[in-house]
Amino acid sequence: MRDTIKFDVGYIDGDGIGPEVMPLVRTLVDEAIALHCEQDTHIHWHPLLLGEQAAKAGDGEWFPQETISALRTLSVALKGPMSSAIGGGFRSLNIALREELDLFCNMRVIKSLHGLPSPLKDANSIDLVVFRECSEDSFASIELGAGSPDAQRIIDVLEQELGYFRLRFVDDCALAIKNCSREATHRLVKHAIEYAISHRREKVTLVHKSNAWQLTEGQFQRWALEYLQENYALHSDAQDHRYTLTTPEHQLVVEHMMLDHVMQRMAQQPQQFDVLVCNNLAGDLLADLATSLVGGVGIVPSVNCNAQMALFEPSHGPFRRIAGTGLANPCASVWAAVLMLQHLNLHKPAQALWHALSTVINAHGELFQLNTRDSLNQGVSTERIIATISEALN
Repeated sequence: MRDTIKFDVGYIDGDGIGPEVMPLVRTLVDEAIALHCEQDTHIHWHPLLLGEQAAKAGDGEWFPQETISALRTLSVALKGPMSSAIGGGFRSLNIALREELDLFCNMRVIKSLHGLPSPLKDANSIDLVVFRECSEDSFASIELGAGSPDAQRIIDVLEQELGYFRLRFVDDCALAIKNCSREATHRLVKHAIEYAISHRREKVTLVHKSNAWQLTEGQFQRWALEYLQENYALHSDAQDHRYTLTTPEHQLVVEHMMLDHVMQRMAQQPQQFDVLVCNNLAGDLLADLATSLVGGVGIVPSVNCNAQMALFEPSHGPFRRIAGTGLANPCASVWAAVLMLQHLNLHKPAQALWHALSTVINAHGELFQLNTRDSLNQGVSTERIIATISEALN
């Protein structure tokens, strides 16, 4: 009799197209495990409510603490797209989740596939990962409204105590605080470097905007290099701002580059990038730019994580205009499930599901017209795409 291996995983179907797509994706995951695990292995799926589904099922609460507690216990979840704005004090559920669970890292895996559209003449061989710090920087939600007492108090401190008189229109001025800390920088770099080493990546690019923000972006760059120097054998080549990081198992090139230069090169030769490590705003911009080169947000997965927890999800939103039509493209959610299986060390089913997904995309371009403005006209059902991937699994 074979031993049974069970994984406890949460799932959140999400909003919009999520409840149509996610149950089908979970069925695909179960099928891949059943076909490609030698031992008796299965996932015990735990339903969790968040967003509209939670509000409908309960007393109108979009962000139930029962779900947050369950996520902390389970530590792994497959999540559908969420509403971007819900009121009640949250700008978005995704930001609220990151803040509540300290999911300081957003990881976007971006890879070109033959069947996907691209504005580039040569989009082949794009294979990069963006690590974005999510707890600090411009997205830290530290904003003060124009004309508010708090904004005026900060302006008074800037002028009267710090001698800063460069704000020109102080009577009607909104403020936001951009923060950057050593600890947040170190833990992000640690996460990214460990990923790069374990996945046999070749290069890590530290992205910064130090020409504009020397004391924050410049410090991010210096703290990142500080962490690497303290924890690895790091040898510098001062001529081209590159370093060689060496471990007993692997060797990496580490470079630091201005955000301006990264964006220019990303739009022309994205193949030169491998792993990018960024502060919050830069990571958001670069991930979206790179994603647009390989089919757009309709195809690319996203991971919000820390050292203990990982939520796997599509990078797109709820696509409400096509919700209920049965025409949602499920591929970003399927790809997120591949990453989840890899995270659980279920490498054979992960490889099989990835092979099935990429084979279907390569062979069936008519299934993957990813422009959601035309989704209602292309007539390709979610169930058909899932069934085609399922056939490729066997």
